[in-house]
Amino acid sequence: MQILSIELQNIKSHRDTSLRFAAGINVLSGPNGIGKSTIFEAIGYALFGVDAQSFVGNVERFISIGAKKGEVRVVFQPADGEQYRATRTVGAPAKWLLAKQVAGDFEVEEHKDIKETELRIKELLGLNNGRSLAEQFELVIGPFQHEFLGPFVIKQPSKRRDKFDEILGIDTWRKTYNETRHLGKAIENKITTLREVIVPLQQQLDVLPEKQTELSAVRLTLEKEQQESAAQQQRLEQLAAQLKTLDRQQQDLQQLQAELATLQQRISNGQEKIVLQEERISAAQQAGKLLEESQAGKLAFEQAEASLLELRRQQQQQRQLEQEVAAQDKQLGMLRSRYETETRAVEEARNELRQQDQALNESRASLLVDESTTRLAQQLPELRGRSEQLQKLLGQLEGRRSGLQEGQQKLAGGICPFFQEPCRNIADQPAQDVFSGKFAELDGQGTQLRQELADLGQQEAAAVAAEQRLSEVQIKLQGLTQQLQQLVERRSRNEQRAGQLDDFRQQQAAVEKTLQEKQQAVTAFSSLQADIARAESEKQVHQQARDLFVANQQQAAELPQRQEEMQKYSALLQQLQQELTQQQDRLTQVQGDYNAEQHQDLSRQIDQLREAVGTLRQKIEGLTATIDRLAGEIAKLQQVEQEIAAKKLQIARFAEKEQLVK
Repeated sequence: MQILSIELQNIKSHRDTSLRFAAGINVLSGPNGIGKSTIFEAIGYALFGVDAQSFVGNVERFISIGAKKGEVRVVFQPADGEQYRATRTVGAPAKWLLAKQVAGDFEVEEHKDIKETELRIKELLGLNNGRSLAEQFELVIGPFQHEFLGPFVIKQPSKRRDKFDEILGIDTWRKTYNETRHLGKAIENKITTLREVIVPLQQQLDVLPEKQTELSAVRLTLEKEQQESAAQQQRLEQLAAQLKTLDRQQQDLQQLQAELATLQQRISNGQEKIVLQEERISAAQQAGKLLEESQAGKLAFEQAEASLLELRRQQQQQRQLEQEVAAQDKQLGMLRSRYETETRAVEEARNELRQQDQALNESRASLLVDESTTRLAQQLPELRGRSEQLQKLLGQLEGRRSGLQEGQQKLAGGICPFFQEPCRNIADQPAQDVFSGKFAELDGQGTQLRQELADLGQQEAAAVAAEQRLSEVQIKLQGLTQQLQQLVERRSRNEQRAGQLDDFRQQQAAVEKTLQEKQQAVTAFSSLQADIARAESEKQVHQQARDLFVANQQQAAELPQRQEEMQKYSALLQQLQQELTQQQDRLTQVQGDYNAEQHQDLSRQIDQLREAVGTLRQKIEGLTATIDRLAGEIAKLQQVEQEIAAKKLQIARFAEKEQLVK
């Protein structure tokens, strides 16, 4: 970043100063008080946002004597090559603006507040490191001039020395010296502790070569055992292949023996089924003979059963008719009773309706209202409208009176409140006389309006009472109208009810006719019980023949099916016997190919080899575990070796730090 120029207006001794800086180092020279330090302060104020009180005790001393406002403008060029101008004013209102050069002119960037302006300048200067711009400026420049001159006026030498020590950082040096002395002692103690820790670690590391030699020997032994195990495993696989062939031959022999046993069992079961089937065929043939003998009795039984079924149906019809006769008789009694009840109720309702009609007419005649009350109620809206107008006029008069009172107070001395000079409109008379006539006029109008409002209030109260009277009469008339409508509806329903009496008489005649017809129909079933008794006797005589026919009917019908199954069983038995002969021939052949002694000897050899292979595997597993253990111990020792090296490196670094502290 390069500062190109600075302009100061009314800043301390600079009324109107403009400086341009060349590339590289620029030197400001001149006598004391000419304003050299002010240039640095102005750069810190405009470009870095340093508070003016950091340069002077009072902000007003940062402005030239006699001026009310000052301004600093700094033109700078950041790393991007563009030119920017930071402008900051001194005095109220304070402004901090950032402008960018575009086509020879500076255009002000829009920032919502000073914080956003500071963030933008931080970004341009590459100083966005967490510290404020003002703090970074103060760290680079050091104590300002007014801070350095202040301690000279302190009389006490010790306080003056402490103040200079604080400004020049000597107190910080003393504090640093004391802390570094303790730091050096701590580093020395740390080095001693690390050396003491290395001694036992080095003792552990002495067994590392021995562990490595043991690991190499165990690995050689493991390699030999693995080779022996591979050879034994290969021999075991060869014998297993031979055993597999003998196992298959043994399985074939056992399977053939099992199949022969199964075939023999199936042949035995088939022979038993054939004997059982012959017995079932004989039973079916016997059942056929019994079926022919009992067929006539069975037909007679069925005929008697059909006749009895018809008679039972007629018996149900008889019971149904008897129930209907009883129901019709009951209904006829109910109709007669209801007709008498309805007749009495209709007549009583007619008498009651006549009495209520007369009472309603008398009530309606008592609710008539005179015409004067009606006219008075109709005037109510007009009276209310006139009252609202008078209220509004009275409110306007009160507002005008309040305005006149306020004007009277303001013009009490005859001074215009706007121009702050004597009012020429009332120059020729006292201020109080201007309003007295107007107050009297307004009071007269208000008294008249209030009197009119009082008269209207009385008229409105009478109109309200008339309206309430009309409303009450209207409500009562509406109630009488509703009662009259209800009375008409009740009279209509009562007449409809009277018209239904003829329907009751017709229903009664129809029920009487139906009752007579059903009573005659019941007499047609007088001999029904005797017919039922004869049919039951006939059915009982032929019951045994029918039961015998039913018991043997199923077996006789199954005769063809049983004969067919007999033929199937015979053919299947013959087929099984042929399969038995073939399987016996195969068994003889397989027994000639299979050698049981060789099978047993081979199984014994394989068991021995498996035991030897298992022993070798256990040895290999033990050697592998030993290798893992030794490898783990060696890894731990190597880790100790690395730890020793790391601690030696720490000792070297602490030695460097100790030298640096010294």
